[in-house]
Amino acid sequence: MRLVRTEGLTYSLGDRDLLRGVDFELRHGDRVALVGRNGSGKTTLLRLLSGELEPHAGRLLFGPGVTLARTRQEPRFGEETVGEVLRQGFARLERMEARLTELEARLDDPEAYGEWETLHAHFEAAGGYTREARYRAVLKGLRFAGREDEPAGRLSGGEARRLELGRALLAAADGLLLDEPTNHLDAPMRAWLAGFLAEHKGGLLFVSHDRWFMNRLAAAVAHLERGRLAVYPGDYEAFRTARAEREAQALRVWQNWENRRRELEASLEQARRWAHSSEKQAVRKRALETRYEKLLAEEPPKPERAGRSVRIRFPTAPGPERVLEAAALEKRFGGRRLFRVENLTVRRGERIALVGPNGAGKSTLLRMLLGELGSDDPAGFVRTGPGVRVGYYDQKLSGFDENLTLFETLHRLVGDKEAHNLLGAWLFPYDAQFKKVGDLSGGERARLALLNLALVEANLLILDEPTNHLDLETIEALEAALARYEGTLIVVSHDLAFLKNLATRTWRVQGGVFSDTPRPPDAPGAGATPAETASASAPKPKPAGRPRRRKSRWHTERLIEKLEAEIEDLHARLEALHARAAKPGLGPDDYAAIAREEAELKEALAAREAEWERAVEELEAG
Repeated sequence: MRLVRTEGLTYSLGDRDLLRGVDFELRHGDRVALVGRNGSGKTTLLRLLSGELEPHAGRLLFGPGVTLARTRQEPRFGEETVGEVLRQGFARLERMEARLTELEARLDDPEAYGEWETLHAHFEAAGGYTREARYRAVLKGLRFAGREDEPAGRLSGGEARRLELGRALLAAADGLLLDEPTNHLDAPMRAWLAGFLAEHKGGLLFVSHDRWFMNRLAAAVAHLERGRLAVYPGDYEAFRTARAEREAQALRVWQNWENRRRELEASLEQARRWAHSSEKQAVRKRALETRYEKLLAEEPPKPERAGRSVRIRFPTAPGPERVLEAAALEKRFGGRRLFRVENLTVRRGERIALVGPNGAGKSTLLRMLLGELGSDDPAGFVRTGPGVRVGYYDQKLSGFDENLTLFETLHRLVGDKEAHNLLGAWLFPYDAQFKKVGDLSGGERARLALLNLALVEANLLILDEPTNHLDLETIEALEAALARYEGTLIVVSHDLAFLKNLATRTWRVQGGVFSDTPRPPDAPGAGATPAETASASAPKPKPAGRPRRRKSRWHTERLIEKLEAEIEDLHARLEALHARAAKPGLGPDDYAAIAREEAELKEALAAREAEWERAVEELEAG
């Protein structure tokens, strides 16, 4: 069923076209990730689809009775409680339920029965019979359990964003329009949200910079660039591959045409010089002119030059083998122990991911390592090796004078000419260089902080949530720069793809316990409580009965081998499917069939991988 379709949708901001003739369709069951650079118009498109904005040209076509729920980036709540905000979405279900009750008294009437049957199907699909279970799941998953009676207007900014997300999830809408739903969520909450949305039966269009989340959910990716929207089947990794192939093919087609044009133009110029010498040459000239005009009429679209990307580089100074040592680091708040670290040694070149739920104490531990906070244990200490130069990225993006302009900030560090050059290289146009720091957007401020960090020439980088506020292209540029970085890295992030591509060691702070493992972090939700990872419809565990007989080691090893073969086969089938999707000439029905097949393969793959992880854990447990 079609939820909404746009035809020639156009929207301008000043003299800039954010959207130019956008054609897009969201259907029941679609899961589409909307990507593009910061400022490209993603939020504007969501606001247009939700009816909050009116297009300047084109039109929106909605399915009969369709309701769409959108999350606001800066929600504002009044005196209603947390529970009341979450239950606002039940109003639609209550109206449907009241109408069903009315119709049930007249089921002998064929017309009433037909309406009842249609409405009942909608009521069931919208979660009418599972609303209380979903309400409890959202309370637990977004960590509002026990806080239902708190005034929503008193929540912090991050908590308000989480409550806004919960309101949309419970809205009983036919389609969800989610704007950065993973912002302010830690890894366990992101895992819970992915599981909850995987069970959503309606349409889903979401903006995200979290590559793991997109790969987990998206069956298609809509890329917004220069006002144009292009939809690619598959997850984010499939999109990156298909986009690169499409751009390369378009460039090859245009270059081949341009080579033919130049050759024909040279021949035509020569023929014109000789046309007066004989009738034969005059005929040749006319023939070449006809061919040239025909070739010009067949000109393919010239590939647009890709938007500039920031080039990030972190120079480093030589440093010692032992970069940092610490012991007896303990921190308590209100009688609760956040963590205790007995001993730590960080060596040159190590890449450490510091992970854990929000509020576990990650930023506090970083501040202790930086010497900004002391240990509650008098024996605690932190020592850096000789020649260690620390570069710190603060997630609050503080440390800048709000009243200085960008240019004045850089001028104090590098001088006049170099300040302009650096700001330009970091995608600050000349006019923008005279904005005050206090007026910068989150993304601009983040780029300024990274630019400043690149000037330090640190051999130890400590980064607290560096991917917040950055678009995907800048995140990937940052990731590439850190992969080339020759110093030591300690990074806090909830971006699993970012950490897995960089980290070789993981520190985890959770439930008052600190752990240190020599590998990248586990998948989001590892170690989370059942309430955090369970989805609304997850079955309750059965009471423990007689213990099951443990499988032999031989059986477990054979099971692992069987699962590994199945996982390899599913990956091969996905690759073949992506290759098929990248072929030219496919129609909408082909893409829909491919998306359905991909969703089935990914679901089977996730099940096999989960079973493989359980078998490996059982084998390692002995």
